[in-house]
Amino acid sequence: MIEPYFGYSKIGYLQEMCNKYGDYKVARGWKGEDGEIHWTKHRSVMECWESDEGLAFLDTVNNRSGLPAEIRIDIDAGNRLPEAVRAQFDKSCDALERFSIPYLGFSSGSRGYHIHFMMSDNGTDRDKVRKAKGRLITYLGGELLKVNESPMLTLEFAPNNKTGKPKMPIRGDGVWLDVGK
Repeated sequence: MIEPYFGYSKIGYLQEMCNKYGDYKVARGWKGEDGEIHWTKHRSVMECWESDEGLAFLDTVNNRSGLPAEIRIDIDAGNRLPEAVRAQFDKSCDALERFSIPYLGFSSGSRGYHIHFMMSDNGTDRDKVRKAKGRLITYLGGELLKVNESPMLTLEFAPNNKTGKPKMPIRGDGVWLDVGK
């Protein structure tokens, strides 16, 4: 079993990712009494750790944007049966394993799945990296919206803003992020 936040506190995990991969945005989303999803402002992790208020905010976040070299596959249920969604998730994970790509696959806390892995850009121009991300996401059956870093996904181990259930790892080797190494 993978330890929540890979052995870090939540704030330590967010800061370690920022130190290793560069700044990114975080937010808190929740389902209001009106049944709608509400959001805090999306804030920079680096900005947040400059004040006590910012650190307190980091401890409440449950969503984050992507990292520059990260590929996030978001497999949503939509109108499909749960078995079909799980089959697509497993097919995507199997493909990554065939190519020996370290990844971590999560139950999203709702009806879908998220797969995270890193792609080195090795100084490649940003547009080429974005196009390569798009091809991989399409090949693995995820949402193309996630080709950019800005869309939010539920933070690893945090509660989903719609269901309150945590996003938990269920497949993969756990070294996708290389945090703390």
